[in-house]
Amino acid sequence: MRASHPPIPKRLPAGDGPKIIALAKAYGLQGLRQKDLAGVFPPDFQGLTDLAKALESEGRIRILSFAPLHLVAREAIDYFEEKFVAYLEKFHSSHIKERGVALSKIQERFEIPRQILLLCLKTLVHEGKLREDHGFYALADFVRELPEREERILQKIEEECFAGRPRSVSPAEVCERMNLSPETRNQLLDILVERKRIIAGKDGYYVHRPWLEDLIEKLRAKGPRDLPVAEFKEMTGLSRKYAIPLLELLDEMGVTRRKGAGREILEEPSSPSSRS
Repeated sequence: MRASHPPIPKRLPAGDGPKIIALAKAYGLQGLRQKDLAGVFPPDFQGLTDLAKALESEGRIRILSFAPLHLVAREAIDYFEEKFVAYLEKFHSSHIKERGVALSKIQERFEIPRQILLLCLKTLVHEGKLREDHGFYALADFVRELPEREERILQKIEEECFAGRPRSVSPAEVCERMNLSPETRNQLLDILVERKRIIAGKDGYYVHRPWLEDLIEKLRAKGPRDLPVAEFKEMTGLSRKYAIPLLELLDEMGVTRRKGAGREILEEPSSPSSRS
């Protein structure tokens, strides 16, 4: 699908707003730029930005930039959605073990300006029609399916590597015993993350979600206070090698933050319902 558009209408509707919408529809997934309006609005026309904002608030267009103005019709995004959803459905049916389609492959397939492609994808993710995972896109309700044998392997990886304290056995060790390739191992770990059984941190660090949630609850119970690394190691039973990456993950999650040589347990954020 190339970013093409039909010929510009020779006759435009009356009214500034309808003119912009008609032109935006005509330019389709190329997007309508300020220079394209040169023959429609006088050079000294002052209300263009406010007009575009009003049309965006009505859901008729999406603005990519203001200076210079660059916008795309909502109708064009809907057209992209129709084509992209059909493409994803076909992709998922023949790639049931893959998390989704890489952004680079989407760009190659649809050949529309990158800025507009990203806007379309972001809009569809925001509306809950797609999900994005580290640059891969899938339909929101897509669930990866595995053969029965691989489901058993997945269960074994979770039980041996993550049940109880983290890193008692590494995923690499378990997969090596099963003669699984690194590619298959990473794919299975991705599925555990996707199914919310484990949480991924930096540099390939994974933690069992139930264990981590229990740990966070225990930390919250201690209240906001300093947390020396030695105390954290004793609390978790982890060596420094694994305690530090886990603390970094807790930092990312807003449970702790670095303070001197140790950490500080942060106050739990108030839920919206508890605010007056």
